[in-house]
Amino acid sequence: MSQLRHPVSTCATRAAQWKMWLFKVFSVIYAVAVCASEDNDATTYSYRESESTAPPPFEPPVPVLERTSSWSDVFSSEKVVLECKATSSSELIITWKKDGSPLGSGPNLSPSPDKSVLTITASSTQDSGNYTCVVEGKKKPSQTKESGPVEITVYDPPTPGLQLQTAWKDVFEGEAVEFRCHVVSSTPGWTFTWHRNKQQLQNNPVEIINGNGSSLKINPVRQTHKGSYTCKAHLTSRGVNSGFSSEVMIQVSAEKPTLTLTRDPEYDVMFAGEAVTFSCAISVQSAWTYLWYKDGSQLPGSSDKLKVQIRGTADQGSYTCKATRGQNSAFNTDSSAAKQLKVQQNKPKPTITQQPDAEKLYVGENVSFECKVENSDGWSYDWYKDEASIPNNSNSLKMEGLVLLNGGVYKCKAKREKTGFNTEFSDQRTVQISEIPVPTLKLVTKWPDVFPTESVNMICEMQTDSADWTYAFYRDGTKVQHYNSDNLSITSASTSDGGSYSCSGKLKSRDVYSTKGSPLNLHVDAEKPTLTLTRDPEYDVMFAGEAVTFSCAISVQSEWTYLWYINGSKVTGSSDKLKVQIRGTADQGSYTCKATRGQNSAFIIDSSAAKQLKVQQNKPKPTITQQPDAKKLYVGENVSFECKVENSDGWSYDWYKDEASIPNNSNSLKMKGLVLLNGGVYKCKAKRDKTGFNTEFSDQRTVQISEIPVPTLKLVTKWPDVFPTESVNMSCEMQKDSADWTYAFYRDGTKVQHYNSDKGRNLSITSASTSDGGNYSCSGKLKSRDVYSTKGSPLNLHVYDAKPTVTLEQNPAHNLMHSEDSVSLNCHVNVSSGWTYLWYKDGSKLDLSGSKYNITSVATKDSGSYKCKVSRGTERVFYSSYSNKIKLNVEERPKASIVLLTGWSDVFSTDSLSLKCEVKESTHNWMHYTWFKEGERIDSFNVTHTVTPSNDPDQSTYTCCAHADERPLYSKSSDSFKTKNLLLKRRVLLSISGCIVFGIAAVLIGCVALRVFRKPNGRDDKMEEVNLFPTMAELKITDVPCPLVEYITDASLNAPAKEEEEENGTVCSETTPLPITKQEDQAATTDNQETTETNGGLSSFLK
Repeated sequence: MSQLRHPVSTCATRAAQWKMWLFKVFSVIYAVAVCASEDNDATTYSYRESESTAPPPFEPPVPVLERTSSWSDVFSSEKVVLECKATSSSELIITWKKDGSPLGSGPNLSPSPDKSVLTITASSTQDSGNYTCVVEGKKKPSQTKESGPVEITVYDPPTPGLQLQTAWKDVFEGEAVEFRCHVVSSTPGWTFTWHRNKQQLQNNPVEIINGNGSSLKINPVRQTHKGSYTCKAHLTSRGVNSGFSSEVMIQVSAEKPTLTLTRDPEYDVMFAGEAVTFSCAISVQSAWTYLWYKDGSQLPGSSDKLKVQIRGTADQGSYTCKATRGQNSAFNTDSSAAKQLKVQQNKPKPTITQQPDAEKLYVGENVSFECKVENSDGWSYDWYKDEASIPNNSNSLKMEGLVLLNGGVYKCKAKREKTGFNTEFSDQRTVQISEIPVPTLKLVTKWPDVFPTESVNMICEMQTDSADWTYAFYRDGTKVQHYNSDNLSITSASTSDGGSYSCSGKLKSRDVYSTKGSPLNLHVDAEKPTLTLTRDPEYDVMFAGEAVTFSCAISVQSEWTYLWYINGSKVTGSSDKLKVQIRGTADQGSYTCKATRGQNSAFIIDSSAAKQLKVQQNKPKPTITQQPDAKKLYVGENVSFECKVENSDGWSYDWYKDEASIPNNSNSLKMKGLVLLNGGVYKCKAKRDKTGFNTEFSDQRTVQISEIPVPTLKLVTKWPDVFPTESVNMSCEMQKDSADWTYAFYRDGTKVQHYNSDKGRNLSITSASTSDGGNYSCSGKLKSRDVYSTKGSPLNLHVYDAKPTVTLEQNPAHNLMHSEDSVSLNCHVNVSSGWTYLWYKDGSKLDLSGSKYNITSVATKDSGSYKCKVSRGTERVFYSSYSNKIKLNVEERPKASIVLLTGWSDVFSTDSLSLKCEVKESTHNWMHYTWFKEGERIDSFNVTHTVTPSNDPDQSTYTCCAHADERPLYSKSSDSFKTKNLLLKRRVLLSISGCIVFGIAAVLIGCVALRVFRKPNGRDDKMEEVNLFPTMAELKITDVPCPLVEYITDASLNAPAKEEEEENGTVCSETTPLPITKQEDQAATTDNQETTETNGGLSSFLK
């Protein structure tokens, strides 16, 4: 039955499970639907919204907007808090508006989290407006309700006004000054602060500030109080501060103001009936009251002027003034400097003077009158002639160039324009005017023509009053005697005394001059006229064969006879000419002449000046000179020849080139812009046209003309391209006679070094820059004269803008090198030549040269950081920057070793040895191997090599080397491995070892049998057991090597190097395995054969 019910119960259980699952699914669907219906932010409508049974929209309450501050006006930076109040059981959404528009966000708007409170920080007047709040239900649909407006008006803080209560800004120490500060605002409660030069002032006994700060009074003022005063207004309760008011500048003077007292008019002396005004001026004009004093006594009056009506001498005295201002503590200045007033009681009478002071004046003269009131000033004058007024107010009356109508009676009187005061009339002056008379000149002697040494006398006279005059005399219009007498006397007449004489008169008392009278002609005959001796031609030196003519001329031509003399001796001839035919030096000498006339007492003229005649016997030979005086001239030069006959003149010249005449009569022959055809032989000779006399030919001058050479510019330094700061040297030379030239250098056509430089033919650039690059050329100039060559072929100099790039390269470029590898470092410069290479390793200079550093077999000591740089030059060495660094890593090359593969167990079964070449401590993939026997390569490339009696009957020495397809490509060669008698030795060793093992085994078996089968003796005291099998340690006696071991291992054959012997040296002992060669040790290690001590005995060989 139980088996029948089991399926039924299972079905019921499954049905229940399905029901529970369906229930859960419907519950989830219901929950989702409920949530969807309550979502008021959904953007889609359910099908129920379209039904006519939709619920009505929510109607929120009307909000009330309140402002928390108690003032209606708001200033910038103040805060206004608006609260929107609305009570509802549903959640509400609050938004804000300004002037009907939604209020955005900004840094000055701070709403509360639920947006019911809005804090506005007023920043400007733009924040003014009507603010409202709007509420609506959070649940949709909902109506909106807007509050009533709250008006907010934002004002800028008012600017305070500053007024100076005292009437002056310039104050003096000791005075008081008061300020007032106010604002125009309907808001009460303002307080004020005061500032001088922007620094706030505090209330103190001198700087007194009233209760709310609206008044500032400073009393007394000191120098420290000067400056710029401003004030600020504050609403302390609301934190509102205004800006600064306008400035009021106060100047404080340490010294009292200066008073200046003036008087108008400023007459030295004043008279009864006049009036005078005193003025008191102060340097600082503002609200002053003035005090007046005479001789220290105060006078009535308070203005800056004091008028005095002079009644008599009682009004004269010393007048001063003072100034004062202020009421309670009046400020007084010091007294002014005094002004003196002098008063004269009686009316003055002027005096009149005349210049010149003469009763009789002449037409053309000047006269002046001066009217003067003694001991007083400030006068103007009235002039009168014959009782008629003359329009002149000056104190002087001047009349120039008098005429007859100017005669009459003159007088004057004075008056003061400022006071209207008049003097009495002066005394009268009478003036008489006449025409100037003309003098008459008479000859006292009776003859008009006179001879030298005679005397002449003349007299000059006026018709009337002649004694009042003095006279001057003239000859041909030139004054010969000044005004001092009425006579002119010539004691010894000469020809210079002849001429037309006249005289004029001058009044002795003053400068009145008459005109000249009628002229008187005087003729003086010269008794001894002048003789002039001339010579034609006037040559300095004359030669035999020439002729010369002398001429004697007299200044007065009338029947003269001539006398001729040579060296003082008379020669034949009476005419005015003497002709001399020169035959030799006897004709040279000093020639003179004289003239005579009359018979009885003949008048003889003195001898003429001498004329010298120099005679040269021989025909002269001219000298020829050349400029420039050079044998070699160049095309384009100028040359001039001069032909000269020494110590003589009057020559014209004939020129010849290569015996052909040149059309030129000058003493110089000039040729400009020479060409090659101008070369030749030049000479000259001279001739005199007046005498037809010819000289000899001159010496010859040979002229050689060549083309101007072109210089060559060479680079002394060996590289045409240079780098910044490098030096460059160029040399300019001619092919021939280079030392005769000086040179100029050009860069891109611009001269950079002039001729005649102290640098000679060289151009040096001590520190090159990019501006020094370009095409250089040079031209030559002959040192001796201005001969210039053309520029030679250009030489291009390239100057880089930076130092050369030095690159260090490694070949092969492996990051890791192994010993015995070869490597080459190449120091490469990208440009130019002539470099010297400097090498460095780890910062230390290497003793290397050249651009390459080759290491044929590297070692670990070659590891390091390498770099290089280059240099060139001698006097000024140029260095490049360092190259890039190359890190050279060198490791020891893996070393191969030979391992014996033939084991101990195989020594009796084979006659061959199997050797293996391996590289220990290396994970490299070695591909093939090379084997060497006695240093000779054998045809074996496998990792193993088999040595048999057939291929190695002599049992040789072997080495090997491993090779790979990747670096390192090969290993170091192994140490040598010797195979001599190795099989025989191992066989002997194994035989001995087998005997020992079997002997020990027999002994052990016997001992075990004795213990098993021996009966005990039953005694309590047992004999001490004898250790029949001592350990190897107990048997150890000495460390001396065992000869048997040496024989078996053949240590002398396979001995390594000395260091290896020290490392692998063996001792013969019981505790040390029998050593063999290094290769055998490796084979033993491979075979895993060892000896162990077990219970003090040798047990077995382990493989």
